[in-house]
Amino acid sequence: MTTEFAPDCPNCAALCCLALAFDAGEMFAHDKAAGVPCHRLAGTACSIHADLAQKGYKGCVAFDCLGAGQRVTALFTENWQQHPAMTGPMMEAFRKMRSVRELQQMLVAAETLPLPEHAASERQAWSDRLSAACDDLDRLEAFDPAPLRQWLKGLATYVRRDAARQDRPEL
Repeated sequence: MTTEFAPDCPNCAALCCLALAFDAGEMFAHDKAAGVPCHRLAGTACSIHADLAQKGYKGCVAFDCLGAGQRVTALFTENWQQHPAMTGPMMEAFRKMRSVRELQQMLVAAETLPLPEHAASERQAWSDRLSAACDDLDRLEAFDPAPLRQWLKGLATYVRRDAARQDRPEL
């Protein structure tokens, strides 16, 4: 993972601790509905962060927002903790930003493919659109990921078949 996608929890409004839902079980020690702050949250930090896995929160350890949390927090002048009316808008922006960040990771991976010039240009254009969506709440809201997901599927033709075969055992 590059640092570009690293979470920066101190610069986030604890959006994962608010927006995500989970059920008690092997990965989480209690049930939590989306939009309800985790009862382990203390301000914008987890009160048991150093001991998450030991205290039954392996799911928190495994989750990676890909930097979506701090990016969404930066797009808002107020956060849900200061103004509860911001809860819904911030949760929705977090959901969309997490999706955009996943797509950005895919485009970074596509840089390693032997793309013809037109496809490389299209990849860069998509990358620019995603960067703009990360920096502007209106663009984030308006971004439709479906055409990019379809375009990404088309990149399969550029994956070397011999590289794919290396992962499969001979029969």
